[in-house]
Amino acid sequence: MKIALSRLRTSTLSWLANELITESNPEKYPFIKDNPLLRNLQTTYDEYQQVFGKKSYSGKGKLVAKTNLVQNDAYNGMKFCIYGLTRVSGNSLQTDANDLYHLFKIAGVSLSRRGYMTKSTKLSKLIESLEQPDNKAKIERIHLTEVFEILKAAYLNFENLSLEQISANAQLRRIGTASGLRKKLEKAIHYYLTTVTAMSEFDEWKHFYLLLDEHVKSARNSHRKSDKTATEQDTES
Repeated sequence: MKIALSRLRTSTLSWLANELITESNPEKYPFIKDNPLLRNLQTTYDEYQQVFGKKSYSGKGKLVAKTNLVQNDAYNGMKFCIYGLTRVSGNSLQTDANDLYHLFKIAGVSLSRRGYMTKSTKLSKLIESLEQPDNKAKIERIHLTEVFEILKAAYLNFENLSLEQISANAQLRRIGTASGLRKKLEKAIHYYLTTVTAMSEFDEWKHFYLLLDEHVKSARNSHRKSDKTATEQDTES
């Protein structure tokens, strides 16, 4: 049986594995019962099917980005409100505004343009500072308590979604991908077909060999139809 397994489409490789397993019925062919290479093929195929067509990432990226914009607006809004009060000389709120704006300068007046991780670290420290009793009193005196609560809520929402995204992506990577399992499935098919080919020298295996060979031919022909100009580089199985 000759077939270039590495050149098959993902769906064709999956189909071939399934056909080989289905045809290897121990009730019809008792000699295949408890064959370790068949068991390995079944196990590898089951693992492959669990992630076939699975997303590599959680899909939460757009939602996280949208939440980041809300966080940016809240941060910039509060910053500009405070900055405005620092520019009006002689107003009774200017001293408190100057003190609070100093904290924003420590965090970075252009913080909204920074990367997620840097922004999260800086915002966390800023909010912690603004939560101090004396600073909370200053925020209240300049009438920005509601704005500050909005900023905190936006920050916490972004943090929670980011953690969900990281966790979901990590879980997907632990499960694996169809492409990552492909080589493993190719090997399982190759070893199984090699054994069947070798055993076809015995009469009871000949019909079984010819049956599996038909499925191999179908998979090979499917590849040829999808890419007629490709030069097939068959490997002996």
